Amino acid sequence: MKMRRVRSSEVQSESKRTTTCAASSHSVLRVAGPADLESLYSFEVSCFQEHPFRRDHVAWILGNNHALTLVQDGVAGFAAVMMLLFEGHTCRVLSVGVNPQARRRGIATRMMAAAEAISRERGVSTIRLEVSTRNFAAIELYRGLGYRTDGVLYGYYSWGEDAYSMGKNVPVEFPSRPPRAPKSVSPSSLIHINQ
Repeated sequence: MKMRRVRSSEVQSESKRTTTCAASSHSVLRVAGPADLESLYSFEVSCFQEHPFRRDHVAWILGNNHALTLVQDGVAGFAAVMMLLFEGHTCRVLSVGVNPQARRRGIATRMMAAAEAISRERGVSTIRLEVSTRNFAAIELYRGLGYRTDGVLYGYYSWGEDAYSMGKNVPVEFPSRPPRAPKSVSPSSLIHINQ
């Protein structure tokens, strides 16, 4: 499936660190870093030939402390890239791209599942994205994943194309502890505060 840009397990913050996507044990995602700039820009151009992000925009995303760029490495370059921006209690999916040779294998679905898992871990309750009203495959993907259309953004893209604003609430999961039986208090147990 050709994904058109949308505006908008544990993940580490260095490009050499990796994570296994919670949705799939065979997809290894890693956080992109400054050393990935040229490869990310080349991926942008090859994946979004008509309207890629500019190189300086990709650099801005990589350098933003509130942004996270995840990549799935492929045999020859990236198999997929997803750019996220965290704004308060909202995660904005800025871009999802899958290498043309890797499409129709569920990678975009796994990337979106990773975005949801990361949002839950960060206590973020809403995921938002914008998608071209002409990108029927991506719209159906997002609807199938539970995203709902909030409205139309007329002339949203710089080239004049309209976009749908879509969102999904992600329940934040708080770790639950099983109830503990009360301990009897003795002088020796009061000393061990880390028990």
